[in-house]
Amino acid sequence: MSGHTPGPWAVTPDSFVMAGSRPSIGVARVITHAKEFVANARLIAAAPNLLEALREVEHHADDECGFMVLVRAAIAKAEGR
Repeated sequence: MSGHTPGPWAVTPDSFVMAGSRPSIGVARVITHAKEFVANARLIAAAPNLLEALREVEHHADDECGFMVLVRAAIAKAEGR
């Protein structure tokens, strides 16, 4: 997998998802301010943190846990597998 733009990612008041602090890199833009689309922008901005958390769960959790199938599927999807 080629790496994604490193975080932290954040949503600006005009619904841009930006990565990094200086210089900021535009990752995505939500083109409307409807509540659903702003929520989508926040979810996009959280993606690097969510992937990191899932990798930690995968590393530390018991392989017998039933939810590990979901964890691994989400990681694979994020990595384009």
